[in-house]
Amino acid sequence: MRVSRLLIALTVFCSPWARGDPLQHEFLLMPSATAIGTFDRQAPETQLYDQVVQADALLTLQKGPFKLFGEYLLSDHEGDLERFQLGWQLSSDTVVWVGRYHQPTSVYNHDHHHGQYLSTTITRPWIDEWEDLRGVLPQHFTGLLIESSNEVFGGLRLRTAIAGGLTPKLANDGLEAFDLIHPDSGRRPGYQARASLHPGEFSDSGFGAVVADDQIDATQFRPIKGPRLDRIDLQLYGLFGVYTDDSWKVTATVYAARATVHYFGAGDDDDSFGFSYLQVERHFGRNFTGFGRVEEAAGVGNSAYLHLFEQFARTRYLGGVRWDFLERQALTLQLTDSFLINGHFSDVRLQWSAALF
Repeated sequence: MRVSRLLIALTVFCSPWARGDPLQHEFLLMPSATAIGTFDRQAPETQLYDQVVQADALLTLQKGPFKLFGEYLLSDHEGDLERFQLGWQLSSDTVVWVGRYHQPTSVYNHDHHHGQYLSTTITRPWIDEWEDLRGVLPQHFTGLLIESSNEVFGGLRLRTAIAGGLTPKLANDGLEAFDLIHPDSGRRPGYQARASLHPGEFSDSGFGAVVADDQIDATQFRPIKGPRLDRIDLQLYGLFGVYTDDSWKVTATVYAARATVHYFGAGDDDDSFGFSYLQVERHFGRNFTGFGRVEEAAGVGNSAYLHLFEQFARTRYLGGVRWDFLERQALTLQLTDSFLINGHFSDVRLQWSAALF
């Protein structure tokens, strides 16, 4: 599929095994526009916009062992330097990055990033939603990231990523990642690791595990009632698997999390929750792809942490079809049914997306 070939190209741009000639550079622009309508609405908040127009720009430069990678997202409601990484290719298999990066323990965002064209579905799994769209997990960190890909077990590729950096903080509008353009204080440390086995160097198929241990500053969060928050200790563990061929792509992910919410002078709440999703894509003739996804959370009702995000979806079902009608341009129609902590709603979305070199 065209999206798979584009993902391979992005992997080459940013991967540890990309070789450093005298000077290499690549630029990619991914614009998109989405129309959204809701129905059967029984939730006070849905965090949906009637129209969303955005453009995601990616730039990579490499000279010898040194790399620079940047991603800037401009939309009708924000402009943000999503990633800015300075890299050093330590060996043919390993690259060391310093800067703002996507945390490697998010299975979906590790592959799809911000560009809508890279994703068959219009929306990402709720557990992997971005911070500024009321996501519940930290997604952007500023610090050190080490990525490797090595041949093991007679031809399999072991891909690893280890990272540590400044975590987002919790405010009343949700998690706020550290901003390189407008830096601030009050950040706490977080650490992440990911390891997966794949049958080939550029294969999407594989399986792996993720783990993260993050501290989130919550002193700027002002609850309507109850004691003020100090910080949140969040541990995440996950397993995932991906299968792809010329017609099918299947992604399955299971997360288990433990959250300890610390209050000023009022003890703490210790809880755990889980989340899983299964996404299936089927490519048909004439450049049509059908897709469906089921998302399910566990332990939501007893989680003091998740109740800080009332728009979190306990259960969500979605399905739709994508049509790649021109080279690197697509139209996608998606229907979604979401059951939140505080209600239920359904929505329909129509999106145009493109990738322009």
